[in-house]
Amino acid sequence: MHSNSSSSGIMSKPPSSAALVGGVLSFESWSPTAAQARARPSPAHGQGTHTYLLQVQGDAMSQVLEAVVPALDRLLSEKTAEVREQKLEELVDFIAGQMVVPSAIDTKMAQRLAARYSRVLNEFGFVTAEQLADANQSRAGNRNALTDNWKKRHQVFAVRTRDASGQPREVFPLFQFEDHKPIRAVQPVLEAFGDRKAPWKIALWFTSNNGWLAGQARPVDLLESAPDAVLEAARRDAAGSAA
Repeated sequence: MHSNSSSSGIMSKPPSSAALVGGVLSFESWSPTAAQARARPSPAHGQGTHTYLLQVQGDAMSQVLEAVVPALDRLLSEKTAEVREQKLEELVDFIAGQMVVPSAIDTKMAQRLAARYSRVLNEFGFVTAEQLADANQSRAGNRNALTDNWKKRHQVFAVRTRDASGQPREVFPLFQFEDHKPIRAVQPVLEAFGDRKAPWKIALWFTSNNGWLAGQARPVDLLESAPDAVLEAARRDAAGSAA
């Protein structure tokens, strides 16, 4: 590292160089001559190691850089280790996913859940974010903007399913809407559950018989006529009580 110095005479070949926008730092790739390498041997480096000559304008900035570089080296090392560990975990998860064979019980449970999911969507219908945006004459370029806003406010929820071609997509059960706008009774229920129930479990809760409701009615059938009772049932179930 040099302060207001020239680097002429120490390059073995014309370097690539760059002056940074602030004008305080500039750097050049550096390859020592054979004599320089013998006089000042450097630690062994792995393949892909590059050496640069960094020039700093001013003694004060040079001192600052000397103080910052060790911390930068430590942070880069820690971040590299963190990213490597994350990538390794992802690889292990992928390999494990390919190796694990579902048991007969797991397969039956998955089939039953898939059948329940299909019944919910077939009985009540569903709509996509794009369709809701069109129905509400949204002018946003992002056709998910309207429903994203509703979801953030806990006014609606969406479930994951697959289209006719097998591609995953997000859809909204239609019982949450009236004239393609969220009905008021759904929001307090979603707020009561918070993050304690996954979207499909929310859908099944709305469409399953509930012991907290008169006649073990389904919450979805009372959203208009008895929203307070539905909310109370949601609060009790969210608290972990058993009907």
